[in-house]
Amino acid sequence: MKLIKIFTDHIQLKTNDTEFSNIRINDLLSVSDSEVELVVSVDSLTDMDVESGIEEDDYILDPVSMKVVECSIIGSVVNGKFVKAIDHYPTTDVEITMFDSRMFALMLEDSCQGKIGIGQYVNSRCLAYLDGNKLFQRHSCIVGNTGSGKSETLAKILEETSQLPGANIILFDIHGEYSRLSYADNIKIGDDFPFPVWLFGFQDMASNILKIKEESATVVMSALRKCYKMCCPGGNEGKAFNFSYDSIMEEMDRLDNETILDGYFKNGEPKIKNGEFYGKLTNVVNLMRARRHDARYSFLFGKHSQDCLSSLINRLMGGDKPVKNIDLSEIPHDVAIPIIGAITKLVFDIQRTTSPDFKPITLVCDEAHVYIPNNFQLSASERRMVEVFENIAKEGRKFGIALLVASQRPSELNKTIMAQCANFVVGKLNNENDKSMLKGVLSGGNESIIDSTAMFSPGDVLVVGDAAPIPLKIHVELAKERPQSRTIDFWDEWGRSERTTDYSEQVNRYLED
Repeated sequence: MKLIKIFTDHIQLKTNDTEFSNIRINDLLSVSDSEVELVVSVDSLTDMDVESGIEEDDYILDPVSMKVVECSIIGSVVNGKFVKAIDHYPTTDVEITMFDSRMFALMLEDSCQGKIGIGQYVNSRCLAYLDGNKLFQRHSCIVGNTGSGKSETLAKILEETSQLPGANIILFDIHGEYSRLSYADNIKIGDDFPFPVWLFGFQDMASNILKIKEESATVVMSALRKCYKMCCPGGNEGKAFNFSYDSIMEEMDRLDNETILDGYFKNGEPKIKNGEFYGKLTNVVNLMRARRHDARYSFLFGKHSQDCLSSLINRLMGGDKPVKNIDLSEIPHDVAIPIIGAITKLVFDIQRTTSPDFKPITLVCDEAHVYIPNNFQLSASERRMVEVFENIAKEGRKFGIALLVASQRPSELNKTIMAQCANFVVGKLNNENDKSMLKGVLSGGNESIIDSTAMFSPGDVLVVGDAAPIPLKIHVELAKERPQSRTIDFWDEWGRSERTTDYSEQVNRYLED
């Protein structure tokens, strides 16, 4: 085998059928001269006879058949250990050998600190580890199509991390997939765990619960602020100060019907004029009442003192379990998303005040594209929530707070957060927009390997970044405790069930809610 062309990120080799006759796509090769050794992965094989149009019957003598091997450079070997950095390149006069399992294991030995066992490398059957420090230090992202094994991969990482005595992870679980994990404190928002409306802060309560657009509803916001200051004189609009929703609602109703004495007529009768907000607040007062009496939102309006904030923070940031699972599966979606933003802001603000004696925390954002979108048409309140996550992505490392985001649509994720992630765990990806997004945030040497994920099976991942010693396909080992996410076999289910289901009970439950 001979090196015929070398680039900064890939090489081209030429060989005959007698040498490396069993070479295959994804095989690892060592390419070295006397000073430099590169590690390359086979991307393509080309039979030069076929390319030249030469048929087997054309030969009079038995010639040597040639083939060209295209390879991606994935790193180098320095002092017997694999490193991703490439400081020097070899000449074209090289020796080329294939890695066997023993050589592969020796090359990666002691390459990770704080090992997280995740599965096996597909090409060698060697155990695959991630570096726990590097995985959580600089933010990470798990992506893949629906059914590619994202939840299983996340569960494996959580299970391994939960064995550490001081592990501290907050998981936002929109669908309740992780609610039954024994090592997680399941905080089920709703009737089991109320979330008082004042925890949003006045500003976000108005935007997210009452859906008032600050940019246009200036009169309504002016009235709400006036009522807030009257009912909560020492409060701060952007922080979680306890205020009475009912008192603000009553005060808004009073302003909507307020009349003012404006002198007297000659006959002595009082002259009455309408107040500043007379008749202008009827709609918002009706909306406040509707929210207050809607059973689905009842968990927002319980009577709780300011101490509720301390209790929530102590349970989220402390507690006796390594994972705190925020289960949002049984509350309306339109309020679940703002709760994620409110909790994230509270945790980040509290974490910053504890510096430099903070305890490291990781926020795991499942289905992250839903609430950290890449969308320029966001309202003011939505923009504020996204900015909290952006600030954590940019500054969180200094305060010991990191993000681990998971999504099936990386192209819809916030670009600032994606750009700050140092590690990507990539499952099966077919969508070209999603693959292009990943290629845009990865270094040039890793772009070509993203295309290979289209052929992955469920449970196969490619880990690119600081946490992985080498960017090769890994088959993730199933966690002992698996999430409650499953793919329904429609055909089998239809084949064994009848269509005569009575939905009366479900309809009644819907009407009651």
